[in-house]
Amino acid sequence: MRVDTLALLKALSNETNLQILSLLRSGSFHPRELARLLQRSESDVSRRLKKLEKLGLVEGRWIRLGGRNVRIYSLRVNEVKVNFLPGEVRVGIEEAESYRLPITFEDVPKTGFFVGRHDEVEILRRARGRVVVVHGIAGIGKTSLLARAFPEAFWYSMNGSESFEYFAWQLSLYLNSLGYRALMEYLRGGGKEEKELFELILEGIDETESVVVIDDLHKCRDETLMRMLSYLAGRLKKGTIAVASRVKPPLGIEGIVYINLGGLKPEEAYELAKKIKKGIPVDEFAEIYRITRGHPLALILLLESPGESSEEARENLFEFLFTEIYRSLTEEEKRMLLMLSIFEGPLEYEAIKALYGGRNTFSVLHSLLRKGLVERRGRQYFIHDMLKGFLREKETPESRTYYLEYAEYLLRKNTPRDFLKAFEYILRAGATGRIRELVELRIRRFKHLPGDFPKTYRMILSHAGDNPYARGELGIIYFNTGFFQKARDTLLEVEDKIEGLFKAEVVSTLADVFLMLENLEMAGRYLQKTRELAENLQDPEVWLWYYMEKTKYEYYRRNLEEALKSAFKELEISRKHGGAPENEGLVLLHIGDIYLDLEQPEEGIKYYEEGLRVAKAYGLTFIEHVTYMELSKTHYILGNYRKAVSYGNRAVEYFLRIKNYRRAVDALAYRCVSWIGLGEAERAEEDARELVRIAHSTGYPLAWAGYIFMGAAKFLKGEDGSGYVEEGRKHLQDYPWLFEAVIQELGRVFEFPEELNLSRE
Repeated sequence: MRVDTLALLKALSNETNLQILSLLRSGSFHPRELARLLQRSESDVSRRLKKLEKLGLVEGRWIRLGGRNVRIYSLRVNEVKVNFLPGEVRVGIEEAESYRLPITFEDVPKTGFFVGRHDEVEILRRARGRVVVVHGIAGIGKTSLLARAFPEAFWYSMNGSESFEYFAWQLSLYLNSLGYRALMEYLRGGGKEEKELFELILEGIDETESVVVIDDLHKCRDETLMRMLSYLAGRLKKGTIAVASRVKPPLGIEGIVYINLGGLKPEEAYELAKKIKKGIPVDEFAEIYRITRGHPLALILLLESPGESSEEARENLFEFLFTEIYRSLTEEEKRMLLMLSIFEGPLEYEAIKALYGGRNTFSVLHSLLRKGLVERRGRQYFIHDMLKGFLREKETPESRTYYLEYAEYLLRKNTPRDFLKAFEYILRAGATGRIRELVELRIRRFKHLPGDFPKTYRMILSHAGDNPYARGELGIIYFNTGFFQKARDTLLEVEDKIEGLFKAEVVSTLADVFLMLENLEMAGRYLQKTRELAENLQDPEVWLWYYMEKTKYEYYRRNLEEALKSAFKELEISRKHGGAPENEGLVLLHIGDIYLDLEQPEEGIKYYEEGLRVAKAYGLTFIEHVTYMELSKTHYILGNYRKAVSYGNRAVEYFLRIKNYRRAVDALAYRCVSWIGLGEAERAEEDARELVRIAHSTGYPLAWAGYIFMGAAKFLKGEDGSGYVEEGRKHLQDYPWLFEAVIQELGRVFEFPEELNLSRE
């Protein structure tokens, strides 16, 4: 295929384009789903896909779903070859068996002034299967050491506001680019179990033999990340976790290597000095080394200082050095340094350009880089924390203006992560009057945010005081994370303090909360309130919330016909107003479930299959496999045991792979009884043993039914299975309704001996 060589090479030099290609390697995607995974705007992703399609790297196709045309994209080629020939560069694209495309999601810092540290680098590079912690005082060179040892690592820097869930999302994208997809699929399916996430992270890092670097761990405020490090220590075999921290974290000793980083050796320091100041006399260097004791940042500052070393330098080295250097800066350089000092994290060049406002942004920034006052990490720039403190003592910059300007820049980027950062800086600026505007933006554009990043969002909202709109968001987070009583109390507190769309979300969520708390009377009352608000506001979003809650409410009350009508209305609104694809897939699943409860399994299959088409079209892997599980169950009920096994195979393999054990148990149970229905006792016994293994590992109640299925398989083979059945009964004694349901379902295909007396006691 002939391609535009320059355009193709330019496209492949862009990190975001590579991330898109890597994700498409795992299946077809709709632009909206890619945007969610990459934390970018849908318009930006669509534009990139069109460019990649024009270059022949991806292909888009229209499919008909739910009465409308939908465009989805998939990878067209797997390999790009670049041949350097006399007089030309020739690029070819073609299919290949496989490839490995490691993509960094945060650039590894540059190490331009790096010298020495040969022993430490060697220790780090030999630390496969270990968690390595490099700790030491500020400016001692921890980050530079890790960057030199691991130039192709997955790099993640803490700034105090991120949470474990954001780290997990970013790591999942990186591992997906290396061919390990289970972590990303688990997160896409809404998985949040800590133990399962830790297991998937361990498996992904080992399977891909990755190096993961976590910089500035001392800034971490999420204990889950610390627990993850403790879990990985002693369990890693082929991968490596490297950590930089100013303080030694309490992670224990098993599987961990600690490096307490001190100053440079004299010969290493002299090498650094010659890089900065050529021809430096040995006696002058000796005096500098005596003052700095080999501290790299101090060496750089002292060598850049226009003054002479003195007793003052010995007593208060950094303050003296920085004062000397600061005096020599131009007013423009001072202004940029002060601007950078007010931000906790690094800024990308476009942000600096927008905030600084001068035409000479690049030249001023480059001058500060050359002087060692500004550091660069990929496309981002920052100043060392030590220097920030000195700068803030020298002058007090107008931080509020910069915070608000930066927030506007972030909001224009239109991604969930940038929205969170913008919210944080608006609160830092004290602009609490904008909270209502931001909450509406979250509702309209970033619906998944409270569920995807609850800890990060909650941390930011904690600085909003008693603002009712922020409190309402906290209530939504509590609901999404399963704290239903806290959600109820918080949402009831703000219900009468907010209005419009915000009140509608709070009221509809309260209807859901009361359903979860099994208070149907209050759920009905808040469902009616939601309807009244929908009629007043005439907002499609509110009508969708109403019908979503009505479907659940009527289903709980077993008014199945009313639940079915509501579900179809929910589907209609979602399709008409461009609702999220996963919502459409879930509604189709719910419709199938209701038909199943109405004892119309054939109708249920129709909607499950339609949901399957939606899931495949949009790359909704989790919903796709939930649908396989429901189809397995339905075909079991119809007596189509071979089909039940076929669908069950796909569901079981997937849910075990992503360690979603609750779903895996459901799928295994129906596959197991289907094997019994087919008379294949050996295979039924295998599934029963897997269920028992999961039961002992997780304690999921249904998994204990594995003992009962084991007993049935033994009886089927002509052996005595009564001991296994009694073991199952014992483990389910606190769940008598579940025991009865298991016996009833199994009764479709197997009849236990009467002497077991399995009737409900």
